[in-house]
Amino acid sequence: MQIHVARNSVQLGVFVPEDIVAGLSTGRFHASDLAWRDGLPAWTPLGDWPEFRAVGVPASPGVATPDVPPVSTVPWEQGKSLGSFFATIKAAVVNPSVLSTGRYAFGDWVVFCYLGVLFSLPFQLVNAIVFGDKNAEVAEWLRKLNIAELSQTVEQMAKAEPAPVWITVFGAGMGLAIAPFIYAFFGVLHWLGQRVFRYQVPLERTVAASLLVAAILAVLMAPLQLLAFNFGAQMVISSVFFIPALVVYFRCFGAATGVSPWKQFGISSFVWFVLCCCCCALPGILFWWAAATR
Repeated sequence: MQIHVARNSVQLGVFVPEDIVAGLSTGRFHASDLAWRDGLPAWTPLGDWPEFRAVGVPASPGVATPDVPPVSTVPWEQGKSLGSFFATIKAAVVNPSVLSTGRYAFGDWVVFCYLGVLFSLPFQLVNAIVFGDKNAEVAEWLRKLNIAELSQTVEQMAKAEPAPVWITVFGAGMGLAIAPFIYAFFGVLHWLGQRVFRYQVPLERTVAASLLVAAILAVLMAPLQLLAFNFGAQMVISSVFFIPALVVYFRCFGAATGVSPWKQFGISSFVWFVLCCCCCALPGILFWWAAATR
C-alpha cells in the first residue's frame, strides 16, 4: 500500500506504511501531516489514521488542522503550455500516481482534451486524404470472411461512391469541435455508475479525469491512422494495442479519481452494459408497441 503525504500544501512524497511509522517515531512526519491512499475520498491527517495511533500519534483535534489541499504535481495544472501538455501525458503513462494530487477543474481539462484531439487531427486527415475512402477495401476484407448474412452489405459498400475530400475534412473539424463534450457526457454517465457502487468521487473530478484519459489515448493511438494503407494490418495492430491502451486508460483514470483501476474498469463495464441493454431494449419495445397498436 502506497500513501501520499503532504505538509503545508507541499507534497512530501509517496511512502509505505512502515516508512511512515518510522518517520512518526523520529519526527520526520507529524500528526498534522495530510495523507491519502487509493480508495480514500479525501486527504486526512496522519493522526486520524488508526494504524498509526499505535506509534503514539494523537488524533488531531477537529479544529486544529486546517483542511488545506496539497499543491498539484500534475504538470498541466502548474502551467498551461505545450511542454506541460506532453509532460502530463508522459507522467501519466510512466507514473500515474502523479495524477492523484490534481485539482481537476473542468475548464482546464477541456482545453487539455482539445489539444489531444487537435494533435490527432493531422493523422486523421492523412488517413482520409492520402489513403482515400475505405469502403471498397473494407468490403473486400468482409467478403473474404464469407459470411452469407453480410453479403448484401458487402455489395453495397463495394458500390458506394467515395465521399468527397471536403466532406471528410469538414467532418473531422466538426468531430474536433464536439469531441471533448462527448467525452464529458460519458464522464457524467461514469459518475452515475460510481454513485451506484457508492464511490463518492466529485462529479467535476470524474468528468475532468475522463477528459484527461481521452486526450492521452487520442495522442498515443493517433499514429495508428498512418497504417490505413492496409485495412487488415491496421485492424491487427490496433487489436494488439487494445489491451495496453485499456491498461493505460484505467491506471490513469483510477489514479485521478482515487479509485482502484480494476474497480473503475468494473464500473465502466457496468455502465456500458446498461447502455447496451437500453439501446437494444428500447427499439424492441417501440417495435412491439407499434405492432400491438396496429
